[in-house]
Amino acid sequence: MPNIWTHIMFCEEMADAVTKTHQFPSYEPMMKLGAQGPDPFFYHRFWPWMKEGKAQEIGLALHETKCGPFLLDLIHTAKTMDNQVKAYVFGFITHHILDRNTHPYIHYYAGYEGNKHQKLEIIIDTLMLHKFNNLKTWKTPVYKEIDVGRKLDKQIIHLLYQIINKHYPELKATPFYIQKSYKDMKLALKLLSDPYGWKNRLFPSLISSYSHQPVENEKDYLNEQKNTWYHPATREPSNKSFIELYQQAKAEGVKILTTVHSYWKEQHDELYYELALQIGNISYDTGKSLALKLANQYADPIV
Repeated sequence: MPNIWTHIMFCEEMADAVTKTHQFPSYEPMMKLGAQGPDPFFYHRFWPWMKEGKAQEIGLALHETKCGPFLLDLIHTAKTMDNQVKAYVFGFITHHILDRNTHPYIHYYAGYEGNKHQKLEIIIDTLMLHKFNNLKTWKTPVYKEIDVGRKLDKQIIHLLYQIINKHYPELKATPFYIQKSYKDMKLALKLLSDPYGWKNRLFPSLISSYSHQPVENEKDYLNEQKNTWYHPATREPSNKSFIELYQQAKAEGVKILTTVHSYWKEQHDELYYELALQIGNISYDTGKSLALKLANQYADPIV
């Protein structure tokens, strides 16, 4: 997946493109939190001395199984709820769209060892935000962007709890996991914020793969030179840059989110069926139909 800043930028662009007047100006932090999709679950019990728990299993399940039905239920349930919930769900959908278009690139160029995946995402975050928003990620505390208060709203908690347990009953998700994952993500991002670089100098092995810092080498992390790379599950060749994949996600996102916006406004069944076709049942990780039962395995790491 791209990291937090790229997801925020993508979500903002989608909101501007689809809603024209930006329907959620009062709920931007909630929309940006939604744009993190299932990722907050990976921050639960993030301290290195703690074992991963049930929340990480929830995060993986949302990325790898029943992706389409879960999203459709989110959209359908949110249609009668207030704009705060819609803002969150809108963001969540953008996360899926960007992941399914760019995740194969990340997997191929990061590989599967240790924290390399996160390291490449963080680098791409910094390059993308500097290129398109002239923003220095290491100077801007990102936890403030997703801060919706001390606690996550009860409506959001109930929405996620209800739909996670419908599709993944074996995981026995609880409201506690959802609330704690939000709190832990915010705390982790606060601790990883390092505008002066001293944390990375003192604790490089602990935080360097997760903390935004200036990119000081000339490696072509975005593949702007259009080198050939291969899908990590199918070995299909591609020479698309990360930026082209991002633009591809935007084109797909405009179609899907325009239908979502219309469905919430008009609530016609025909629009729901159109959404089901547009969203499909596609893995966040492989970008391919889950019916194919593919697994990522190929890589040529550059980090």
